[in-house]
Amino acid sequence: MMSFDDMLARANPGDEIIYHRGFHCLDLTGERRNAQAKQAWDAYMRGDVLLYQRRVKRFRLEYCARVIR
Repeated sequence: MMSFDDMLARANPGDEIIYHRGFHCLDLTGERRNAQAKQAWDAYMRGDVLLYQRRVKRFRLEYCARVIR
């Protein structure tokens, strides 16, 4: 699987990157984000993406990033 940063480098403005599917993007302890989520947050803080989540079904979410750079 490609890292979030790799997907972002290949993306065009307006593209959507789904960087996690599941109930939440925390590790199993619930204390920290997984690596993809951390890279997505860093890209958000740089102003490269907008982050949002979409419910697919009960207890199933897609964590998405819209490329804006």
